[in-house]
Parts: sequence; C-alpha cells; structure tokens
Amino acid sequence: MIRITDTPKPRDRFGSIPIRESKPTSTFSPGPHLPRRPKPSFLWTCLKKTVGLLLLLGLILGICSPLLIPYLATTFLPKHLASTLNRSVTIARVEFNPLTCSLTLRHLIIGPKLSNPNDPVDPLLSAGSISISFAPKRLLAREFACNLDAEHFFLHLVRQKDGGYNLGQALDELLPGMPVLPLPFSWNTITASNSRLVFDDEQTGKAHLVEDISLAISPGQANPLRLHATINDVPVSLPDAASPVQFPTPPPAKPEPAEQEGAASAPATPDNSALKTAEAIALVQNLSQAARQYLQNPTNRPFERRTLPLAP
Repeated sequence: MIRITDTPKPRDRFGSIPIRESKPTSTFSPGPHLPRRPKPSFLWTCLKKTVGLLLLLGLILGICSPLLIPYLATTFLPKHLASTLNRSVTIARVEFNPLTCSLTLRHLIIGPKLSNPNDPVDPLLSAGSISISFAPKRLLAREFACNLDAEHFFLHLVRQKDGGYNLGQALDELLPGMPVLPLPFSWNTITASNSRLVFDDEQTGKAHLVEDISLAISPGQANPLRLHATINDVPVSLPDAASPVQFPTPPPAKPEPAEQEGAASAPATPDNSALKTAEAIALVQNLSQAARQYLQNPTNRPFERRTLPLAP
C-alpha cells in the first residue's frame, strides 16, 4: 500500500514580480467652479407675478370683451336707461372693437314716456348707429377724450313755454345717476350725417323741420362748428354758426305788367327766401346758445366733467 505523505506545492509562475493594485479611474473631469447666482428678491418676484397677471387679464379681456361688452350693453344698459328716463329704450345690437377702442350702438330708440302712452314725442331720439371711440394716447396726458359719430340720427326737440327743453330735462334725469369720471372728460370731434331734427317751439307756436343734416363739431378749431342742412326747405351751409348774422332785408316787390290794357295789375308775391334763410340761421344760433347756457349752468354739476367746450 502506497501512502502519499507530501503533496507537491503549486508553482509560482510570476515569481517575485510584485503586482500593484490600480486605483479606479474616473472619466469625469470637474470643470471650472462657477459662482452661484443670488436669489431674486421678494419684491422682484412679486413684481414679475403682478405683470404676468396683468398681461394675462389683458389677454383674456381682449378676447372676451367683443362678446362680454355687447352682451352687457344690450341687456343691462336699456333697462338702466328706461328706469332713469321713464322712457322705453331699445338697442338692437352692440359692437365693440378692442383694437380701435370703439363702441357702436346699432338701432338705438328712446321712445315715449312710460307714464304717458299718448306722449306726442315718439320717439325722443333714434339713431341707425352711434359710434364712440376712445383715444388711449390721451390717457397718458391724464385726459379721457372721445370721438362720437352718428348716422341716421333723429331728435324730436321741444321748447316748452317756460323756456325749458325736453332734452335738457332728460339729461338732468340721466346724468346724476352716472359715476363721475376720475379724469377730465372732453370730446375730440362730434359728427352726424344723414340726420333729422324736429323742433316744436311752444313759445312761438311754430314747428321747424331740419333734414339732411351733416354736422361736425371740433372743439379748439378756428371754426368749431360746420353745418350743412335743409331747414324748413331752405338749404343752409354754415362754416361757423356762432358768428353774428346780419338779417338781410327782403327786396321790394316789383309789380307785374297788366296782361290787358286798363286791367289792374295783380299784387306780386314778395321773395321771402332771404328771410327764411335768416330765420334758419337764427334757429341754429338759438339752439347753440341754449346748449351753451345749459352746459354752463352751475346746477348741472355731474355734467361739468363731460362738457363740450363750445365756442364763446
């Protein structure tokens, strides 16, 4: 029996060559050290949020205003005017353009008094369209300026025996309920085209009809009032109705020759066209003077910030 007492030792193939352990290599090389940015202040953060909120609200209003403003103007505005004026008020359609800042009322009618179904003034006022445009540039000068343009405008004006006007009474009822604007108010221009006016003068018992009105009022200009109209079938063109008017003297009537010898000549009809023209100009002057006196009346306080500077 063979007994193996000693086992052979394994040979060392590398001998005494030392083997060093290599350090783990990393492919990441740190870049240059950048300083940390300071944190924005609380005030700057609030300011950015506020500006962003205002821009968002402006965008929403710019998108929704063409729908929201016409809805409010056709539903709540007629009810407010009807309850204030005690007259029926209808507005067929309203349009708002946020790009031009213009508001247009279509087919506005202010009818008779609700308490008097047999009111002869029916309607008091009507318009095919009334457009009011705002001037945003004037807001930077702390002034609220507007332009008004009316087409197919009709007004039934009545001067009562005591000297008052039905339109002035309507404004006295309407303006106190309106909020006072925080900025001074003024009109840039007021224009009207294809318009009519019926004027019943109870003091003189006369009725006047003004048709084909083309009106332009530009405060601050050399000739603030320009008017082209047909007043009582007399065409009138006034570059400035505020200037004094000399009433022309009608020419003397010329007798017509007799058709037959010995026959009495028929009386000639005097030419009263010049007299009608002077009466038409005087009518315009009286109405403009009445409007100026109403605007300058100290009792009309709510209207002071909405006055139209007329020529003296």
